[in-house]
Amino acid sequence: MNRYKMLLIGGMFLISLVVMLDLPFEKAAASPVFQIPFPPGQVWIGQTRMNHNPQNAVDLNRLYDEGDEVTASAPGKVVKIRNLGNRSYGRYIVISHGGRWETLYAHLSSVQVKLGQQVKRGEKIGAVGSSGASTGAHLHYEQRYNGKAQQIRWRGHSIFYWGSKTYQS
Repeated sequence: MNRYKMLLIGGMFLISLVVMLDLPFEKAAASPVFQIPFPPGQVWIGQTRMNHNPQNAVDLNRLYDEGDEVTASAPGKVVKIRNLGNRSYGRYIVISHGGRWETLYAHLSSVQVKLGQQVKRGEKIGAVGSSGASTGAHLHYEQRYNGKAQQIRWRGHSIFYWGSKTYQS
């Protein structure tokens, strides 16, 4: 048998094996429709940077934003509330939206939810702050799939990467 036929038969065998065993070619769960995590009508500057950790996160701020209301960007369940003191995210919240999607809200000055609480889109969950390893008041925001930060989409539209852009909630 020539080399071409052997490769063809081997490839067909592998494809049939993957199909029969239902190997890990799973589809990503559809993303919830996220909105900007602030009350309607507000203007915020979103900044993304290549040296940001993680890169797909966005920092949101505006003048005199310390204490401004932070809202859930989609309905879900509060699965983590932590305060790391003056390290990393500082005071932060993680909300699970199902299908392995989560959002993270960090550097908060206060938290207005409890662990296990169900929240609605637009419901107040905390306040903008400068906790953790922050150099000034802002909201650090992430959308995560399977624990990994994804490029952010609000109302189905991708945000601007890399630099700053103004957004209205």
